[in-house]
Amino acid sequence: MLLWLPVSSMTLLGSATWPAGTDLAHATAPDPIERIAVRTGPLPVGWLQSPAALIVQPLNPALQTDALALLQGIAGLQVDVRSNLAQDNRLSLRGFGSRSSFGVRGLRMTLDGIPLTTPDGQTQPSALFTADLAAVSVLKGPFAALYGNAAGGVVAFDSKPTEPGLLQLQQQQSSTMRQQLLRADSDFGTLMLQQADFQGTRPHNRAERQAALWKQQWQLGDDIRLNARFDWSRDPRLDDPGALTLTEWQTNPEQTSALASRFDSHKSTRQQQAGISLQSSDWQFSSYLTSRQINQFLTQSGEAISSAGGIVQLSRQMAGLQWQQQQQWQQLAWQWGLSHEQSRDERQGYVNQFGQTGALRRDDRSDSRSQDATLRLSYALTPALSLFAGGRLALLKFSSQDYFMVPGNPDDSGEKSQQGHAHALGFSYQLTDEFSWHASSGRGFESPTLTEMAYQRNGSGLNLQLEAAQNRQWDSGLKWLKQDNSGRRSQVQFDLFYLTSSNELVVDISSGGRTVFKNAAGTRRYGTELSMAQRWSSGWQAEYSYSYLDAVYQNPAEPSHGLQLPGVASNQHALRLSFAPGEHWFAAAGYRRLSRVAVDDRHAQFAPGYGLFDLQTGWSAQAGVMQWRFDLSAQNLTNQQYVGAVVVNQSSGRAFEPGMPRQLSAGIQLSFQLL
Repeated sequence: MLLWLPVSSMTLLGSATWPAGTDLAHATAPDPIERIAVRTGPLPVGWLQSPAALIVQPLNPALQTDALALLQGIAGLQVDVRSNLAQDNRLSLRGFGSRSSFGVRGLRMTLDGIPLTTPDGQTQPSALFTADLAAVSVLKGPFAALYGNAAGGVVAFDSKPTEPGLLQLQQQQSSTMRQQLLRADSDFGTLMLQQADFQGTRPHNRAERQAALWKQQWQLGDDIRLNARFDWSRDPRLDDPGALTLTEWQTNPEQTSALASRFDSHKSTRQQQAGISLQSSDWQFSSYLTSRQINQFLTQSGEAISSAGGIVQLSRQMAGLQWQQQQQWQQLAWQWGLSHEQSRDERQGYVNQFGQTGALRRDDRSDSRSQDATLRLSYALTPALSLFAGGRLALLKFSSQDYFMVPGNPDDSGEKSQQGHAHALGFSYQLTDEFSWHASSGRGFESPTLTEMAYQRNGSGLNLQLEAAQNRQWDSGLKWLKQDNSGRRSQVQFDLFYLTSSNELVVDISSGGRTVFKNAAGTRRYGTELSMAQRWSSGWQAEYSYSYLDAVYQNPAEPSHGLQLPGVASNQHALRLSFAPGEHWFAAAGYRRLSRVAVDDRHAQFAPGYGLFDLQTGWSAQAGVMQWRFDLSAQNLTNQQYVGAVVVNQSSGRAFEPGMPRQLSAGIQLSFQLL
């Protein structure tokens, strides 16, 4: 549920630029409201009064085409951006999601309150309409677990509001990318169309994307509002140049894997999502339907009879219903909620005969279902001290029906039911009007996905022995916010956290195209996160974030005991300076640094650390009903050779995804206010 809170908006280590169409003169003035799209308690509370580690940040997608890239620099988040659009960017938070080889795993994601995550905990964020994103709220720590299965953290996006009479045209260009955008707002809602074409920096690296959306809001009474939106996206072809070995990357990071050319690795996708929400001041009902189709050619033949194939054809249908209601009696407030989510995957696998479709190797239908009940409580013990608590009970069911049964490929049908529960307890103490302290503790869970349960080591059928991973978290932090009417604002957030997990899922054996998972002992993670933002009335603004994470395996029987989780950087820094002296011009410079990361459990190889410099500037002007804006940016200014992302535990050694070389981009936007 979206919460609109009567305190000023803030940016914590986010972009210092502004949404398209914003007048540069007003970009440094305090905003009248704070948009927080996640809940820690039953009633709306401001950032300073929240009992959790919480980041609220406006977004500027002007020269970005991927939603996850907009999250770089947020404390606690590690965003690994690939130059390969056929493979989703990697996102992890305090180690959650670090083992995902595709998509986002272990985190919950929403858009305008509509879930993007399947019941078994998988998310495909590449279908998000980036140009429509206005803000993001990132919830970390124990209270995130109240969002359900695989909620190691919550990333909640807000879309831009409708502005009736607005007509907007936008063109962006770089040496490797060209993108066009049309937006038209009226009393009938917002319509947006987007087309993007990428040439890539490596052979066999071209990509094409198309997207459209429509959304509308109706006021049905003094206290009831109806929201509706429909999103459509299509990727006609996303070429996959493949990951490289360490030697290949060091020799020439712009080369393409020989297997990618041999098997013509690429992907095409199509997705449609419709959602509605009906809400008042104390209740909300929402519903959504999602359909996604994928056709993917892998860098392997998949010829073995026990293999899942080298060509994947997947059709996924997902639907959900949610109800939330909040009430208050004196100093006690509570909110209860019910939800039902279900998804169905119909998957076929075929032999990849060097870019041609061969014989069938997989044919199954998998279903996952989640039915959850949630309760959140808060009690204002004193004007300065508030207590918070919550719990969630989830009933999960997974089933798979195998239709491909031949000698050497047994029946892998089966079903499994699980029950998971999460809880959190915390407080927020207002030390002064500008300074607060919070602490919390809780428990969460993460069930295995249908993909991870697909095979077992001995025998056929679903791997029913897999159990949900459990985690216990402790979090404490300080928040400080000071601002005045002149536009000056100072903001600091510092968090300490400690968590343990058990029954973590790891690869047991990978052979003949089948990967079998097992439960391991667990992990131990602790760290610190710091976010600082300073804005001066002169137009200068500075932002800095630092994240330290010590995340190691705790399994004395395994060689990985005591080693950092693969794909996880122990240190991250981000710094950004911006200057907007007047109405029509701004300039910004940023620097982001990550430490080295291991690519496998045993630390046989590492991707080296790196630091990247970015520059951006822009001009705008008004002429009657038309406003124009021109942007220039330089990314990876020093043209550093770096690894953008790693493929964790890749047995072939092809684990290194090259990062983007220096990119110079330009964009022009024309906005017409016709009403």
